Amino acid sequence: MQKLKIWGWDKKERTMIRFIKNGDIFCFKMDENRYCFGRIIAKVDFGHLAEIFDYMSDKPCINENDIEKAVRLIPLVVLDSYSLFDRKLEGEWRIIGRQEDYTASDFDNIYLTFGVGNHWKIKDLYGNITRISAEERFQYILLSPQGDYRVKESILKCISN
Repeated sequence: MQKLKIWGWDKKERTMIRFIKNGDIFCFKMDENRYCFGRIIAKVDFGHLAEIFDYMSDKPCINENDIEKAVRLIPLVVLDSYSLFDRKLEGEWRIIGRQEDYTASDFDNIYLTFGVGNHWKIKDLYGNITRISAEERFQYILLSPQGDYRVKESILKCISN
């Protein structure tokens, strides 16, 4: 595992968007009794692409071993990082650490989709754009930033099944 630094929940209440980097480890308050964790994978047009780990805790603490064992709980999501981390407009989300020089193992196979009607495209994380059919768009990650409510809704659907 690349060099990992965890500075914890109390160090920084807010992180300005320009300081959010690939490999940042974040924590958010799921409800009164649980905290969830994840990692920033890449900066994208309208936010940051992130993975949410299957690790939850009653405290906002995670260690290197927990991160190594964690798998993705839900499909990758584009976070509204401005509202969540910078302006703090919804939920309680904080950057609590960083995994230096992080690159996702599936980085080359991640595609984001955008479009309307019958005009859809996919974009890889290198910025290459390809046209796709309207039906194909469901195979990819929607390039639309998600806030606190939507992320928590996806997690609740996943853990209730």
